[in-house]
Amino acid sequence: MRLTTKQRTVHLIFTATLVVFTVWAIYSEAVSSRPWKKYQREFKKIELKDTADRLNNLELEKQKIKDSDGLKKIDRNIELLKLRLAKAESGSPKIIQNWLLEFNNEADRCVTCHMAVDKPGFEKQANPYKTHPGNYLEKHPVQTFGCVNCHDGEGHALTVEQAHGHGENWLKPLLSGSYAQSKCVKCHSLGQELPRDIVMPGGEKVVKGWRLYMEKNCLGCHVNSLYERPKRIAPVLTKVGRKVNKEWIKRWINKPKDYLPKTNMPDFSLEDEEVELISTYLLSLAGGEKINEPKALQRLNDKLAIESGKSLVNKLGCTGCHTINGKGGDFAPDLSGIAGKTYPEFLYFWLKDPKAHQPDAPMPDLRIPEEEIQDIVAYLFTLKKDKEKTTYAWDIDFAPEVIKKGKDLLKDKGCTGCHEIEDLPQGFNAPPHDGVASKRPEELIWTNMEDFNEKSLKNWLTIKVMDPKKFSSKQQNIITRMPKFDFTEEEAEALVTFILSLTKENFPKRHLRTLADAGSVEMKGRKLLEDRNCLGCHTINKKGGSVAPDLTDEGRKVRPEWLFSFITQPYRIRPLQEARMPYFKLSGDEITTMIEYLAFVSGETYPYIYADKKVTYEEDIAAGKELYQKELACLGCHTFEGKGGLVGPEHTDLASRLRREWIESWLENPQAIQPDVKMPRFKFKDKEKEYLVDYLMTMGRERFLAVQ
Repeated sequence: MRLTTKQRTVHLIFTATLVVFTVWAIYSEAVSSRPWKKYQREFKKIELKDTADRLNNLELEKQKIKDSDGLKKIDRNIELLKLRLAKAESGSPKIIQNWLLEFNNEADRCVTCHMAVDKPGFEKQANPYKTHPGNYLEKHPVQTFGCVNCHDGEGHALTVEQAHGHGENWLKPLLSGSYAQSKCVKCHSLGQELPRDIVMPGGEKVVKGWRLYMEKNCLGCHVNSLYERPKRIAPVLTKVGRKVNKEWIKRWINKPKDYLPKTNMPDFSLEDEEVELISTYLLSLAGGEKINEPKALQRLNDKLAIESGKSLVNKLGCTGCHTINGKGGDFAPDLSGIAGKTYPEFLYFWLKDPKAHQPDAPMPDLRIPEEEIQDIVAYLFTLKKDKEKTTYAWDIDFAPEVIKKGKDLLKDKGCTGCHEIEDLPQGFNAPPHDGVASKRPEELIWTNMEDFNEKSLKNWLTIKVMDPKKFSSKQQNIITRMPKFDFTEEEAEALVTFILSLTKENFPKRHLRTLADAGSVEMKGRKLLEDRNCLGCHTINKKGGSVAPDLTDEGRKVRPEWLFSFITQPYRIRPLQEARMPYFKLSGDEITTMIEYLAFVSGETYPYIYADKKVTYEEDIAAGKELYQKELACLGCHTFEGKGGLVGPEHTDLASRLRREWIESWLENPQAIQPDVKMPRFKFKDKEKEYLVDYLMTMGRERFLAVQ
């Protein structure tokens, strides 16, 4: 068939176009400036130079080595570098891809540009020619996990913009820096029952965010199926009307951090009228009952009582939990302005029995005699930040309509997210956090767009935790109830990192690893000590307070059955030590957990197998008694059955309290166990130390035998 002139023209144009396109395609692939090819060529130059430099250095080093083993090692390294050099010289640009078969069969081409990511030696190069920092890839090989599982982005893309997830409609922008730690939690879960001071090497930022999430009580308002809402988040307010005055509660509600800078209570930015309504409602609770206790007032203005109270507060270790004038712990409320908050009778009542006012109060029973409580109250009522008048609930006539308005407003503001108040339902006044990190930007409400340099979930969350009110809009009729927590930029970054871990993604079970087992002796013990603030007074492994004895060696020192009875019902062991072990009313299981943990810290097995069932002879015990009473004069410092000195610990129940092998180590060299101890180091002759220990093990022998 003959083609018409028109048809031949069309075919000619088509053929010419095809030739031009083919030539252009060949040229683009061979010579083009595609970014990934450019990066590969540049890395090839860097790798060739680096390898050549290493070879030269090894050749020079080889000339200085004479032993055969050293030469063999260098020769092996030289051969490896030569192979690497040959491979680098022969390679040509190509797309490199990892099929992540266990992770939705995703294609990950990030190493096409980031060729040095798992090659040591390029740590000082700029990206994309840089070795991955840290040791993450030792247990997370790129071939298995890829890059996108931690950093997000678009794994199969080959341009910088697309690969980093900034293309149109791409859901996962690149997570750089510490934000990538949010993915750690997908395999290494952070359980609610873990102690807050846990360490996840390489995941410090996400752990800090998890800690903030728990400490700031996000679970009070947001449902999160991974965690349970804590039973106790903030103080119970059902009886607050019989505790605080109107002026204090108004200042507190208005600006909590003005009174207590470290408080977890956020700023709700309330109007003056709202503050008045809520405070009036709270003051009306418990009927405005006043506690009448004349003893609380008897020594208020007594200068000697005030000085005694101040001394007692220091000696009893109150600052292990409380802060007073800038000194002390922050586990419990700051007492610096306590006199402007409450009244003497309430404090007396509280110190006498904290749980009578609030059964689940974390404060233990300090077992303080009544006359000492009077002195402490006298001192605490010198701590006042201002001289304003104080108005209490029993001085106010409450109007029912005002109380109702205050109650409704309190519920609307979400106060019951943290506080237990009358019979009001608790918690969950905000959107759930389940799968929040899987939300598309289009699912979020965006207002004041000038605050966002990029429309991404990470940026949205950052503004949300830093300044939630920026999402309010009168034009769009959007009201934001979330209060302001005054996070620093570093805290906000950590918190957002953790929130970004709350995804709907699931990783294969074989990759899940528990870095900190919440059921282990160590984790359970640390959590219990954290909840009770034991390190506010005690020290373990050089961490903690100095009010009470160091417990690092306690598991090796004391008998577990004695420790159980002591924690159940504490008593004074060291006569000169003013601080008294409080009565925490722990359950049997909790005490056992504590004993197991102290054994773990000391490196001891539990249950303990006694090594001190030694056959002793009367003449040896008599010789030991002679040493104890006369030659060493131990009663000059220690008390036994009511007689002796007050410098050292009580010896009456020594055999039921201490382990024989620990006593032997102590007598051998007390300063090796406790460097600052006043106990002298005796120079024993022959079997004198053994005789002395034989006698010591008769002290409290009846109690000792009862547990054998």
